[in-house]
Amino acid sequence: MIQRIQSVYLLLAALLMAATVFCPLLELAGGGKFIYIYSSLGIGQLFGVQYPTWGVVFFAGLSALSALVNIFLYKKRKLQMKAGILTLLLILFFYLTFYVYFDTYTAKYELTFSSLQFGLVLPVIALIFNVLAILRIKKDENLVKSLDRIR
Repeated sequence: MIQRIQSVYLLLAALLMAATVFCPLLELAGGGKFIYIYSSLGIGQLFGVQYPTWGVVFFAGLSALSALVNIFLYKKRKLQMKAGILTLLLILFFYLTFYVYFDTYTAKYELTFSSLQFGLVLPVIALIFNVLAILRIKKDENLVKSLDRIR
């Protein structure tokens, strides 16, 4: 049913991944006193994007959309579990593309890590909510199977 707790978990995961798109992820220090902001939309100075990171935006947005669509698959629990695993993989691909852009950009412009921002922690929390939703969906599926045996 749509009012189950896994729907709340999936909604929270979708909101966290959507917020990740607009939040800064890291601060990088350049030569001198230049600070570069690494967000999902790109790497650059405070108000300008110097190096776009489309892969990071793509996987953050796609994982948010996947979690949101997964809420409405409540009548098909097996498909909902598979969609939850897909969302989990998309969040992991978000971190993989994040690292690839980070490594490439820091090597190219000789930047160093300055500080971690809260936008990088939000997908971890979304991942936890997604796993909790998958476990609750599995619990519902087992409950339905046990009730079918009673009939």
